[in-house]
Amino acid sequence: MTPRKLLRKCAGMVSICAMLMPSVALAKPLTADQAREKIVKRGVGTWVCVEERNGLLLIGRITSIDQDQFGMQLENYPDITPVNYSDVTRLRFQLSGRGIAVLVGVPMAAGVIGALILHHEFEANKPQFPPTPITPPFP
Repeated sequence: MTPRKLLRKCAGMVSICAMLMPSVALAKPLTADQAREKIVKRGVGTWVCVEERNGLLLIGRITSIDQDQFGMQLENYPDITPVNYSDVTRLRFQLSGRGIAVLVGVPMAAGVIGALILHHEFEANKPQFPPTPITPPFP
């Protein structure tokens, strides 16, 4: 077996192992202070996805912020659900205005740049035909 084939097999095995490794082991759970800081920063009325230590996933709008817990109104449940900061493992928020602008702006900019490059290459590589001879007018 050549070194190139051996390297390719090893790279394949390493990438398979990396994809199969659980992502939860790599993520550090939030402390109560970090969770409270993030919730206070976003404020009341923000949509949030909360993963608790027991594996429960809550998605809803923040309704109140207290010292030890915050209240959430879940998507299809009208009552307020209290969530302790110490139970929060992970928080995910909706995209900010800057995030949405990036998601819209980057593909549009790539399209415009691609169109400019295509137009330039089309114009630069046009076939060069010889000029047509001038025919004398009929008498």
